[in-house]
Amino acid sequence: MRYKWLFSAILVLASLQTVSAQIYIKTDYFRTSDFRDADKTKIGGKGDFKIVEGGLQIPVFITMNELNQPTAWAVALQGAYGEMNNKGLSPNFALNRLFNAQLALIHTRPLSEKWSVMAMVGGGIYSDMSHFSGKCILGQGGVLFIRRMNANLDLGGGAAINNMLGYPMAFFSLYLDWHQNGKYDFNLSMTTKFEISGGMRLNEKWKLRVIGEANGMSAVVDKDGESQIYVHNWGTIGFRPELNLGKMWKAYMTAGVSVKRESYYQKRTLKAFYSSIEDYPHFGVAPYISFGLGFGF
Repeated sequence: MRYKWLFSAILVLASLQTVSAQIYIKTDYFRTSDFRDADKTKIGGKGDFKIVEGGLQIPVFITMNELNQPTAWAVALQGAYGEMNNKGLSPNFALNRLFNAQLALIHTRPLSEKWSVMAMVGGGIYSDMSHFSGKCILGQGGVLFIRRMNANLDLGGGAAINNMLGYPMAFFSLYLDWHQNGKYDFNLSMTTKFEISGGMRLNEKWKLRVIGEANGMSAVVDKDGESQIYVHNWGTIGFRPELNLGKMWKAYMTAGVSVKRESYYQKRTLKAFYSSIEDYPHFGVAPYISFGLGFGF
């Protein structure tokens, strides 16, 4: 997952197909692994990664029409702090700390029986914790048109606007949410991150899930005399037992591996944005574990 997709998909800051109140907190840990350059060659450095993340979504107004479709306004807040314990690795390859936080006002309403529209305006801080300035603040906004294909599938597309390159730019944004429920379920979601999972309900309280995710963090930094973006992306696969703690609470643990953690700098120019290489500097495969707690009503 390249930062290009991450920032255009940031239009959706929460699972906004529902307008219920939601709160979650989670912590992830990636064990130490070797760092490799763009040629996949070990350069002698290594590091681990720890992240604490939390978020909330609060509806401030909801009304339902005759088809039981919501028109709603909501406020979403999300924040994450990441810390790397890098050894023998220059800051030219990886940073030690990252802090990302976003605040957004979201509006969603039905257009017809099948179509709905979702709009967002907000902003966020993307910093390496060494300093905070106006360059670290990125504004975001956009609109998505979503079609309910059937009871299990929602597809959508639209445009997102942000100032990632230092000036406003518009990007295509894609929404996909597919799920199949029952004793066995399958989910494919592409909103704030890419997630694919399959689960089996063991009893009323427990569910076992196999899950794959792609996610990331970033920071606006001054490097080589110019403003650049540091990008830290990762992909994980693992097993996730989930425990329902009543009707509103859920706890889970994920154990698996991080298949890759990309770590690189990107210039804030249009040319750099549309350029691509076969591979990016990255940390290798490492064990991964995560704990999370969620509340929703």
